[in-house]
Amino acid sequence: MLSAVACADMKPTKSLRFRRILSSGEQVRVHRIARGERGHGLLQQAAKPLFNAAASLGRFRGLSASALLLLCGTLAACQSDVDGVARNVKTNDIKPPSTEVEESYGDTGAEITLLLPKSGSGLYEGAARDVRDGMALGVGELGNSQVFVKVIDVSGGAGAAATAVSAAKARGSTLLVSYASPAVTSAIASLPADQRPPLVNLGAPVPAGAGNVYNLVSDEVDSAIEGARAAAASGHKKVMAFAQADFSPASENRLSSAIRASGGTWVGIARYDLTDASASDAVQKSRALLQGADTVLILGKSAIVTTVAGALKAGGQPNLSFVGTSAWPQQTWSNASVNGTLIARVEPDGAGMIGARYKLHYKRTLTDDAAYGYDAVAIASGIVRTKGPEAMTSETLTSKVGFHGVTGVFRLTPGGSVERKLSLYAISGGKLNLLGAASASF
Repeated sequence: MLSAVACADMKPTKSLRFRRILSSGEQVRVHRIARGERGHGLLQQAAKPLFNAAASLGRFRGLSASALLLLCGTLAACQSDVDGVARNVKTNDIKPPSTEVEESYGDTGAEITLLLPKSGSGLYEGAARDVRDGMALGVGELGNSQVFVKVIDVSGGAGAAATAVSAAKARGSTLLVSYASPAVTSAIASLPADQRPPLVNLGAPVPAGAGNVYNLVSDEVDSAIEGARAAAASGHKKVMAFAQADFSPASENRLSSAIRASGGTWVGIARYDLTDASASDAVQKSRALLQGADTVLILGKSAIVTTVAGALKAGGQPNLSFVGTSAWPQQTWSNASVNGTLIARVEPDGAGMIGARYKLHYKRTLTDDAAYGYDAVAIASGIVRTKGPEAMTSETLTSKVGFHGVTGVFRLTPGGSVERKLSLYAISGGKLNLLGAASASF
């Protein structure tokens, strides 16, 4: 067993630990020195910048791992010269090159192949750019010259993606990370597991029937399920849901199945369009069903969720528990109709530890997509450092003890899903108030 020990000369204000505990019981902690607060609902708090990452043309050189990381334990002696990290890091901003050239972040080690689609402009834009930049930051901070990210354009569709995967396997790539359309990622996932590296998907969930495929992203259904479980713990187990009209049947089935599996009763679901009139009408037409419920789940990504809550409370039905989701916009919290609503979500502190540096370098706020990209690198680098590239197997990736990253404590399952520990909050006074912190382990 590799014990994690603290270095006597470390004096950070706060450290974030990415921890990987292997199935053998082996434990390694990587301490990254950081200062600041911020943050599935990861991103609503401010942070103080500490340092800036840098990139260069052609192959991008990540920040020196010796300046950013400490690997403590029996693998190596603790590095001691860590005070004044900011003085040892470049402060100039160097823009990434045009994406007409091949991009790599880091120089040496095991390859992580990032499969992204370019936009019509020929650039990586929007969420794809955020994923790329989050992974680049992860290489700089966690790569330790043992992993690098090679970015491959898959805007040509499923055929081009299959060709890219074959080339990646021929190069000895350790891990595939995809943020592409469901059709493209599904095509990659359907390739036999022995014909490609393991696949971590950062986009919409895809089937994992071929094996060694892992959907890393948690969504509002995960949040709703955990919130409903919290309500059930207080005796409120009869659940009715309200969701946007585009809420998929597959998501409904997943939600209802989880509630039944945890001993609850699924009363039913009502859908609403994104207008106040539609939301109020959905509540009115559901009065009969509501009589059999003691918990109301309100899913949605717009301010219309407050209209649903207001209409429900105006109905005067007593003893209803209200559960929201991490997808609710922050501005909804200040509406009086949602006071007392429970929301389960990732605590923001983890993302806050990298948010300042991300914004300092990329001149924009850290997004969930970037945070998931960062954690994809963290998974790979933790395994490679402790066991080597050959240990990137389904057994290692799905160890039941899981990972601790900036998106919380999570573990990957053989079926391709992710289980993530969430904290429980209640809305009051226009903000989320912590009721129970997420468990630090499974």
